Amino acid sequence: MTEDPPEAPTITLTQDRDGEVVELDASQWNHDALYMALRDVLSQATPDPSIWLDHPSDEVDLILERLGFTPQRDLFRMETSIPLQQRTELTTRSFVTGRDEEEWCEVNNRAFAWHREQSGWTVELLREQQQEPWFDPEGFRIYERDGRIAAFCWTKIHPDENPVIGEVYVIAVDPDFHGLGLGRALTLAGYQHLEAAAITRAMLYVDADNTPAVNLYQDLGLEVQVVRRLYQQPDKAS
Repeated sequence: MTEDPPEAPTITLTQDRDGEVVELDASQWNHDALYMALRDVLSQATPDPSIWLDHPSDEVDLILERLGFTPQRDLFRMETSIPLQQRTELTTRSFVTGRDEEEWCEVNNRAFAWHREQSGWTVELLREQQQEPWFDPEGFRIYERDGRIAAFCWTKIHPDENPVIGEVYVIAVDPDFHGLGLGRALTLAGYQHLEAAAITRAMLYVDADNTPAVNLYQDLGLEVQVVRRLYQQPDKAS
């Protein structure tokens, strides 16, 4: 029986709301090759790109420092198998396209007022996301209370991963409804939706310094599998 050859190291260029993004996995590279590859890519990139790098280390931080970039933020990719042992009986509904956009943006932006990527959503931006092939309103779970959107759990499925993996993509609770255990319940509702879609592997990303959220997800059975670090040039970071 022969083993599959290791994947060739790659660098991916994408765009987000702040501009060009360079993405790569440091574990695929030796340090010299990483430095040279990033130097070449950055020489052709637009001004002030961001770099997202999986599996960072002190040595990698030094390489990025030589290129003029400093660490700004760590994300944990946490994973588990589903179904989870914990369950919720909370009733949610699917997102209604053409009706829920404005109220969802208001709730999301209140919940993430502190967050530089997830804050500031507009109806236009949300409609752009609805055109993505992965978008499924059934996987966008809404919880209402007192006639309002009190919390939501937006899921997505990654069919290109093996096995296929389901993600809790965005989850939030309106600040008016904090303290009711809705964060836990909506996370469970999201994964129960993915379970019903025959998904057996689950993941999410969470800021490494968001200790309450990390503790919650660990209590649900998720474990940190990858650290993902954002690097930016000091002028952009400020």
